Amino acid sequence: MSRKLLSVSIVIALIVGVVYRVFPIFAGDDALAQFFITEDGYLMLTIARNMAIGLGMSVSEGTIVTNGVQPLATFIFTIPYVLTDGDKLDSLVGVILISTLIAVAAFFVLQRFAHLVLRQFTDDPIWSWLVAAFWFVGPLLLFHSMNALETGLYTLIILLTLLQFSRVLNKGADSTFADRMFLGALCGITFLARIDGALLVVAIFLVWGLFEFLALRIKFFTVVGRLFTPGLLSLVFAAPWLIYNQLLFGRITPISGISQSHGANFGSNLSLLPSKLIEYVFPMLPVPTALEQTSPSIVIFALIIVVVLGLFVTSVWRTGSRIRLVVLAYLIFGFFLATYYGLFFGAPHFISRYMAPLSPVLITATVVVGLNIVTWSRGRISQPVLQYLGVAGLALSLALLGRLAIPGVKEQGHFQVVEWVQENVPQDIWVGAVQTGTLGYWRDRTINLDGKVNPNALRALKEQGDVLNYVLGSEIQFIADWSDVADWPIEERFRDTEFARRFEVVIKDEAADLGVLRRTSYSDS
Repeated sequence: MSRKLLSVSIVIALIVGVVYRVFPIFAGDDALAQFFITEDGYLMLTIARNMAIGLGMSVSEGTIVTNGVQPLATFIFTIPYVLTDGDKLDSLVGVILISTLIAVAAFFVLQRFAHLVLRQFTDDPIWSWLVAAFWFVGPLLLFHSMNALETGLYTLIILLTLLQFSRVLNKGADSTFADRMFLGALCGITFLARIDGALLVVAIFLVWGLFEFLALRIKFFTVVGRLFTPGLLSLVFAAPWLIYNQLLFGRITPISGISQSHGANFGSNLSLLPSKLIEYVFPMLPVPTALEQTSPSIVIFALIIVVVLGLFVTSVWRTGSRIRLVVLAYLIFGFFLATYYGLFFGAPHFISRYMAPLSPVLITATVVVGLNIVTWSRGRISQPVLQYLGVAGLALSLALLGRLAIPGVKEQGHFQVVEWVQENVPQDIWVGAVQTGTLGYWRDRTINLDGKVNPNALRALKEQGDVLNYVLGSEIQFIADWSDVADWPIEERFRDTEFARRFEVVIKDEAADLGVLRRTSYSDS
């Protein structure tokens, strides 16, 4: 009965997960525009639309060339804009449908990945389906896969790459040239899906090379030759993006990452990692914000993660199967990600999304540990208990998703700025904002001020420490953003500046989280 109930729950989770993802299409324009798509998602969609209508990778009505996105997802999201001749609202239907298809594909690919790991411990395939279902309806993961960014696509490509890596390892010395080249191509595509995919490529080639040299006893230079051509192919796939970045922006990395790292303190995100990772060890249990960085929470979450991963790695390694090398590469990649974003990166509000690609292996680890506990208990804990816990976990995820669908519970957070500007500023007037994803999508004449997609603003931030002189020298007549932007003219460091004399406060509404500044020389006439 418990297994049958779990099977039914998994099917229900798949159906609800699909329906939940597409319901904004049928729920009206507000839901279509606001329910899933985030501020940064709109940054990507602005660039995708401009590409589709012939303005290239740009923002601000095509006047500012940018590379502040991840290329593969941006190119894919151009499709609905091409089909609708750039219609901003109707194209969102296509964006949501594409994101849903990617998530469904990831569900089935994740099931295959989990099956390869779990078959070392059980013959029952239901557990791999449970892993996939946990990922598919985990509240945080569902929204990360539907936010009009690259996270869902990135997760899918990572899993496809790891599955091909498994095939190459299983064939060992008999792997064909085509096998190895296909893996190299997937590694290049992984990089295009997200630039930190380079860390996964490094992990895969490291494990692959050591396996062939130490386990298969292939001569060192032969190993180098076998890995060189797929490695070169991965660089061929990555090269157009790298060259574009270097030639136009002076660095091979997107300016969005540089902007988010600007001013970051070493180790500033380290205390956040335990709470962000524990949410993917148990994807049905999002951590309340108030608990994320309390000392007891950090210690408890870190200990749980160490214990779960320790037991998981030990169990998988003892099987002696080659899938353990795939798991090893995945976990090395996870270590690289956690180290980089924990120690060297800023923008703490993005850490959850950046850790999301690790969720497949973390969820799989949890299920493996659960199965091992059943085995170690020698009958004191039975599989039906674990099956009922699986049902409860899926039920909790669906309940949390239901709560998030209640009007007013989840707000997009930026449409109050869009609405004010649309109602009060003529279309031919330029508006500046620190956060220009949502505003810049719905209003073409918007200039980004945090440097994520605007290299000129980023240069001002790096050279002068702020964008005030950049704003003064621009065509910006209004600055509209969250309420704290209204404090700029009266902040002590800006109070006696030319900017404070040239811009006046129009609105500071903390309840609506809206702040507006206006150039003093601006006239409605």
